[in-house]
Amino acid sequence: MLLQVILEGLGLGVLLVLICAAGIRKGAVGMVHFYSPAVQQRCVKLGLTSPERIRRNSLLFKAVCVPGYISYVLVCIYGINGARSFAAGFWQLLVILSVMNLIDRFLFDGYWVGHTNA
Repeated sequence: MLLQVILEGLGLGVLLVLICAAGIRKGAVGMVHFYSPAVQQRCVKLGLTSPERIRRNSLLFKAVCVPGYISYVLVCIYGINGARSFAAGFWQLLVILSVMNLIDRFLFDGYWVGHTNA
């Protein structure tokens, strides 16, 4: 069961990679809504994006990606794995999200951002 939950976490990590790749396909400014307001204002000042585009990308992410992540995890835990108690669902949720966060930390924050001009 643990191996299956880890594999589901890897699947969520792949989903994260796909979403990030789509978001930055035209440059890192495509996902500037994740950065602080100071960085967003600097991008607007440099003419790289507009406040409307930042707001649109942020709302699109919140409307599509967040529910997608939540749905994926719930389908894995309760639909596929058949968890029936809070404890069973909680540990599976913890493992799946931890694996995804490790992928985010080491692949994106550790490697990609550290080895590019991003």
